[in-house]
Amino acid sequence: MKKTATIVFSIERSFVKSDILIFEALGFKVLKIKSEPHKTITLFILNRFKEALKSIIYLPKSDFVVSWFNDYHTFMPILISKLLFKKSIIIVGGYDAIVDKENKHGIFLNNGLRSYIAKVNYKMASEVWVVHKTLENGCRHAEEKFNITSGVRNFVDKKNIIIKEINTGYDSRFWNYDHEKDKSGVLTAAFFSDKRVISIKGLKLFNKLASLVPDVNFTIAGQSEINIEEIINLEPNVNVIGVQSKTQMKELYQKNKFYFQGSRLEGLPNTVCEAMLCGCVPIGSRVFGIPDVIGNAGILFDTEKNLQQVAKYINSDLTKYNSKKARQRIKRKLDVLFRIDKIKERIVQWK
Repeated sequence: MKKTATIVFSIERSFVKSDILIFEALGFKVLKIKSEPHKTITLFILNRFKEALKSIIYLPKSDFVVSWFNDYHTFMPILISKLLFKKSIIIVGGYDAIVDKENKHGIFLNNGLRSYIAKVNYKMASEVWVVHKTLENGCRHAEEKFNITSGVRNFVDKKNIIIKEINTGYDSRFWNYDHEKDKSGVLTAAFFSDKRVISIKGLKLFNKLASLVPDVNFTIAGQSEINIEEIINLEPNVNVIGVQSKTQMKELYQKNKFYFQGSRLEGLPNTVCEAMLCGCVPIGSRVFGIPDVIGNAGILFDTEKNLQQVAKYINSDLTKYNSKKARQRIKRKLDVLFRIDKIKERIVQWK
C-alpha cells in the first residue's frame, strides 16, 4: 500500500505547492485539506466542519499530517491525528510566531480564542518545523528596533515541545538567469493587500531609497486590493505593477539588478532567495532570516538612516561580481534538495 501524507493549508502558496511536490517525490500520495480564511461566522463554522470531516476521512489512511502555518485550520487535523496516534507537524512561517503591536499583526496579538487555539495546537503537535531559527527563540534585533515579540517558545509554556529548523528550499533549475545579459533597476515584491503589508514590508523605505538614486528605476510588484499611490507619495522613478505569475516574477528577477527586502518582520524571505538565484544583488533589513540569506552577497541596513550607504552601494562598482555570488549562496545553502534531505531524515527517524 502506498504511503500517504495529508497536508493542511489555507492558501496554496508557492511554498505549499513545493512541499506537495517534495512529499510526492519521496513516494507519498498527498491528500489536501484546503481551508480558505473567511470572516463571516457561518463560513467560519463551515470551514471547521469541513476540516473535521476531511480529517476523519483522510487521517486513518495517512502516515502523518502536516499543517502549513498554525491557525484555526490546524486545530481539527492536529486533534484528530492525536486521537488516532498519528504524527503531526506544524510548519511555522512567520505570523504564527510573531506579535507586531504597531501593525496589529500576529496570531498571539490578543489573548482571545485564536491565540488560545494556536497554543493548544503547538502543544498537541508531534513536531514543529520553523523555516528559520529566529521563529523558535525570537529575533533580538526586531525586538530592539521595532518592539516585535517573536519565537514559538516565547508564546508556549510547554518546555518539551520538539522544534526543528527546516529551511524552505528553492529550485535553482527554474530560478536562473543569463550571465551575459545586463541587469538594471531595483525590485521589491509582496502581496500588497492592505496598508499593514505596506508597513511590514518597508515600502516607505523603498520609496525613500528611490529618491536617493533618481536615475535608477524602481519597481513594486504585487499590488492587489489597494492603491499604493494613494497611501505613499511615490517618487517619479517608482513603478507599481499588479500580482505576477511565477514566470512573470522570474522575468522581473532576471531583468532587475537589485532586490530590496526592507521588512520589519519575516520568516525566511522567499522572494529574496528566488531573486538571488536569478542574479539579483540583495538589499535587506537585519531582521529574522534576512541576514542569513544575504550574507556577504549584498548589503544590510538597520533603519532609514542607513539608506545613504545603500544608495552609494547601488552606484558603486562593489556589486560587479555579486550577481554570481548571490546565486551561488542560495544554491549552496537553500537549494530545494537540502529541504528534501531534511524532511526525509525526519521521516526516517519516526520509524
